[in-house]
Formats: sequence, structure tokens, C-alpha cells
Amino acid sequence: MTFARIPGVTLFVALMLLAAACGSTPTAPTPPPPPPPVVADPPTLACPASIAASTTATTGIAVTFTTPVAEKGALPVTVSCTPPAGETFPIGDTRVECTAKDSLERSATCSFQVSVSRTPLLSKTRFLAFGDSITFGEVTVPVSSSRSLGTPSTRLIQVPWAAYPTALTRFLESRYTTQEDAIIVANYGLGGEKAINARDRFMAALNIVRPEVVLLMEGSNDIARGEDGAASGAAREISVMAAEARLRGMRVLLATVPPGRPGLSKTISPFLIADYNARMRIVAQSQGALLVDIFQALSTDVSRYIGIDGLHPTELGYAKIAETFYNVIRSEFEVR
Repeated sequence: MTFARIPGVTLFVALMLLAAACGSTPTAPTPPPPPPPVVADPPTLACPASIAASTTATTGIAVTFTTPVAEKGALPVTVSCTPPAGETFPIGDTRVECTAKDSLERSATCSFQVSVSRTPLLSKTRFLAFGDSITFGEVTVPVSSSRSLGTPSTRLIQVPWAAYPTALTRFLESRYTTQEDAIIVANYGLGGEKAINARDRFMAALNIVRPEVVLLMEGSNDIARGEDGAASGAAREISVMAAEARLRGMRVLLATVPPGRPGLSKTISPFLIADYNARMRIVAQSQGALLVDIFQALSTDVSRYIGIDGLHPTELGYAKIAETFYNVIRSEFEVR
């Protein structure tokens, strides 16, 4: 069948006429399927580095941190951490677990550690160190190679930075950093003083310093010559001083006297030292004082801790005395 070209008739109309003539209808072209929807990648999560915190409280401290932000994921994406930021974390290590979850219920996790340490504190910070030249911090130095008797000629000089009260201050300040400005260790040492003559000076020191704790080490000058009654007289005065401090509400740390270094000019008889230190133990017990065993601490290496006159500690000896007092102070007065 042919059609003469009719003006204004389109090809489609012509085809329709042709289809009608043939008894069928042409089908329109099928459009292509739509592309599948784009699915976001699963979420990812990166936690911060470990966190360290410190507190003076025994119960812990509130620790804040920025909740990590998830990458990717189908919106909305939520992130939560357990324990959450701002929670009180106890002393020790706590692991924080964070989870990101998107709208398709896909998740990602990460974790980090929060470490809380206890900042040490002292319940008492004002100390009075009272005694003789060993408290004052005198060190023996040679002034000539020998004397006619073959014994070195020596003299005493004070070394302020080496004195045990100064060294003790350094020990305390290095540990109790938040109380550094409050810590005082007043050095009331006096060279050559005997305990039997020290009472008035001791009372004056209590009034001036007003300490919370008294570090009392005296008596070497009393017992040096082994005179009858010297040890008992010195012990009696030490007891009076300890009782006065206790009456004022002060704690007393009563020290034994150091050992002697045998065979030197000022070496005190081991028997006299042992007798006197036994008396110090009795005084400490009767007056409720804490005994600080300086004798035992320095006896571990006498040649290293006692100087060339046989009586006064070396700089290392003074550091050992300070360490011994420090250990007792830490044990007794650190807040638990």
C-alpha cells in the first residue's frame, strides 16, 4: 500500500494510518531503568590519644574530652562514648569505648584510655628541725695533711644546701608539688649545743616557727665524753621538750643520734651511742613521739656517711638523714 505524500501529515500519522490499514498499533519505545540509589560507605571512627589527669580527691575527677566525629556513614550518624565526657573517673585506668551508628544500623567502634592519678598531699606542712651542728649542717674538711699524732687536722664548715633540713625540703617539694609554697622546714640547728642547755632556745623556736611537726635530734655533745649522768640528763631534757611540743598539739619526730666512724678525732664510743639511743626509744614511747632511726640508716655505710672527724655526717650522710625523715613523714602525714 502506498500513500501519496500529504502535506502536513507526519511520519507517525502515516505509520498510524498504515497500522490501521494492517490491523495493529505500534508500541512506544521502553525507557531505560533508573540507576540504583547511591549507598554511603559505612561509618568510620577514630578516638583521641590516651588522657592523663590528676586530682587530690580520693574519689577521682571529672574528665572532659571531645567526643570523636564519625567519617562517612548514612546520615544521620550518632556517636556515643561510655563512660561519657564529663563523668567522674576513678583513680587508676579506665577504658572509654566509643561507637558510631548510622541510619542503616551500621556501626564503627574505637577506644582510648583515661588514667587518673592521685596527687599526693601532706596533712602537715610546717616543720621545725631542732638540734645541734648535725641539724645545722656542718661538714668536716681537712686543713692540713697530718698532725704530730698522725691524725688529720680538720675544721667544721656549714654547707647550707647540704644540711638535712634543706635536703628534706627538696624531697618534700618534689613530691608534694601542689603544696610547694606551704612547705617549711625551719633549720634551728646550733653547733656545739648540748641538750641540757637547749630548753630555752627550743621554747623560743616553737613560738617563732609554730610548727605542726617537730624534728628533734640532739644529744651527741652531751654524751661525747662519757661523763656520768650525761646521757640521763640529756634524755630528761629531750623528754621535757617533746612533752612541751605535744602539749601544744604538735607531733614530734624524735631521732636517734648517728653512729660514729671508728678511730677518728671525735668518734663517740659505740657503747655511749647505743645507751643514749636506747633512752631515745624510751622517750619516744613515753611521749607519743615517732622514732626516726638515724643511727640505723647511717650504719649501713659508716665510711660513706660519716666524715673524717668521726662524728659529723658527710654531704651524702646528710642526704641520707633527710631521706630517713622524709620516709617517716610520707608514711605518717601523707593523706590517704
